Amino acid sequence: MKRWEVKLFVFVLLSFLLSWSLISQRAEAFLNSKNAEEQPRAIVIFVDMSGSTNLARRTVFREAFDKIYENLRQGDRILVGTITGRSYIDFKPAVDVEIPKKSIWLNRIQFERKLTQTKEKIREEVDLLLSEKRGTPRTEILNSLNIADTIFHNEKRRKVLVILSDMIQDSQEYNFEKISVTNDYINRIIRYRRQHDLIPNLKDVKVYVAGASGADPDKFRSVERFWARYFEKTGADFSQHRYGHSLIDFEKAS
Repeated sequence: MKRWEVKLFVFVLLSFLLSWSLISQRAEAFLNSKNAEEQPRAIVIFVDMSGSTNLARRTVFREAFDKIYENLRQGDRILVGTITGRSYIDFKPAVDVEIPKKSIWLNRIQFERKLTQTKEKIREEVDLLLSEKRGTPRTEILNSLNIADTIFHNEKRRKVLVILSDMIQDSQEYNFEKISVTNDYINRIIRYRRQHDLIPNLKDVKVYVAGASGADPDKFRSVERFWARYFEKTGADFSQHRYGHSLIDFEKAS
């Protein structure tokens, strides 16, 4: 083989190897992104049961749940609990189930039957919860987030927290409806809860809020500002694009 032929052969070989390497990297990146999208999730939904959300439970909260329900996929864990004045003390989930996965141990008919039964159970329990007409006098959202910390602690699935609430904290310590939620007030709450080791660890938890409200635009914005600051301290994946009156884009890029 002539020298120029050897050089040409080496050049073609190197070009092929480089191209193959780039193709492999892009394919791996694509597969990883697809795997992230399809990775089973632990979806925790907290439902505000206070009297101020009686109407929202029958409208906004139900619409939000319908979107979550339609988005459920194999391997997801869905846990539904309530926000009341005694959430932290008496917490007991209304729903805590895993969506069945296809396997070699289940034929198609068995799998579809199990899937239908599981989803029907979720629907029945949530319908019962959202039909509750008598609201509780308090809204203990802050301590409910500590429950979320406990639930997510050993979860290997992708973590999603959905809060169906007007986000008006109403507890013995803090009443956002009666008090002006200023920057100084926000700082005092965060400082106190940090000093008493009360800020939960919500690292890698993607947060959605539906049902957020306020007596007027200023109250709405000040309460939203509080939660943006607080979620930042918890390490959660929080965006104001996922905070609002309605659950608009559940589990879409945001």
